[in-house]
Amino acid sequence: MNTNHELYVLISFDMESDIGSWGNTHKGVIEGTAPILQVLAHHQVPATFLYTGNAALAGPESIAMVKAAGHEIGCHTLQHESVGTPLFEAPGIPPVLPEEVFNRLKKATELIEERAGVRPVSFRAPRGWGGNEMIRALDQLGYWVDSSYMAYFHGEHLLPYHPSAHDWRKPGDLRILEIPLFADLTVPGELPDHRDRDGWPKLRTHGGRHLADMVRRNAERLWATGKPMMVCLYLHPWEFVPMPAVLDTDEARIEFKPWLVQNCGQRALDELDIFITEMEHLGARFHTLRDFREVWVRRYEA
Repeated sequence: MNTNHELYVLISFDMESDIGSWGNTHKGVIEGTAPILQVLAHHQVPATFLYTGNAALAGPESIAMVKAAGHEIGCHTLQHESVGTPLFEAPGIPPVLPEEVFNRLKKATELIEERAGVRPVSFRAPRGWGGNEMIRALDQLGYWVDSSYMAYFHGEHLLPYHPSAHDWRKPGDLRILEIPLFADLTVPGELPDHRDRDGWPKLRTHGGRHLADMVRRNAERLWATGKPMMVCLYLHPWEFVPMPAVLDTDEARIEFKPWLVQNCGQRALDELDIFITEMEHLGARFHTLRDFREVWVRRYEA
């Protein structure tokens, strides 16, 4: 199919505890939602906000603002737990047992539905640590979309596919649609796990124009084969408020690597605005995860 250089951009936010796995506060959810919504409203761009159960409890005003603005509310597990196979070393963050996965996702889904007044149909695993038990549970729970596939690591898919129940990283016949997370697959990746190909956190660390250039390179490669380009970008609310470089607790002192908290706050908001503008110049169409599933199925699977 000749797609005439079609470009789809899906902006999503993992609404979680501050600095992901390392914090237990929700300053980003509580203080970061409003300024993020202002940037999106300026461009009239829809987005998906995927809440952990903990974040939904900590930030009811955040959910209310997102819902009132017409954006999608999705799920990001119950407590930012790992529900699949680790992709990199993260001390103290073991995956839950396979037999726990379904009930934890069911509980998270019900909690978010209760708080948001709408049942979530889009999901992302924390850190992109997906798994077969996870994808089967999501499909059984009626989810339409999973967006856990880290293209920088797995390296095979940039475009959506229906996953296999036996290997969620491969195409199969499940109803749920897997929407890969953007990575620059035009470069080999210099790090052992190829994490330098990841689209995150380039918005903060390198800027909106740099991220847009990554998109262009991959789009040109796909357009040359007659395929559309899809960019699913994952961000976090804590990136849009100032974050500390060090956490002091009763039992440990955690010093973060600079890139993890670099340019959090107003700089990240400015770069998000620049990135969206660059995508608009490329003629991008913006969708939520939920709505893009309908577009993809209707246009490319019919």
